[in-house]
Amino acid sequence: YTTPAMSMAMEGPPMIVDDLARAMESHVKDGKTLGKRFMHMAKEAGIATTRAYLHVDTKPGQALVKSAKEHDASLIIVGNRGIGAFKRTFLGSVSDHILHHAHIPVVVVPPAAAAATGDAKAS
Repeated sequence: YTTPAMSMAMEGPPMIVDDLARAMESHVKDGKTLGKRFMHMAKEAGIATTRAYLHVDTKPGQALVKSAKEHDASLIIVGNRGIGAFKRTFLGSVSDHILHHAHIPVVVVPPAAAAATGDAKAS
C-alpha cells in the first residue's frame, strides 16, 4: 500500500529515498511486532475471533476507518495519548477521527497513568 505522499517522496534525491525506505521498513517491522504481541494478549483473554491488519498511511484515522470497513470489523480498539484539548486542536487526534467517522463501536483506551488513577481525559 503506497500513499500519494510516499510516491512524491520517492521522486526525491537518492539519499532521502534511502532514509525514508529504511524508516518505513523499521516502522512496519515495529508494527508487526506490536500486532503479534497484542494478538497474543487478545487470544489469552479469550477473544477468539481476533484479526489484525497492517496498513501504512499518512492519515491513520482515515486509514483505520477505511480498513475496518473493508475488513468488515465489528469493533475498533484504539489508544489515546491523553495530550489534552489544546495540543489535540493543533496535532489532531486519531481516536477523535475514528469516534466521529466509524460506523461500528469504538473503544478508546486511555494512557496507562490516566487509567491507573481514573483521571483519563475525554477524547
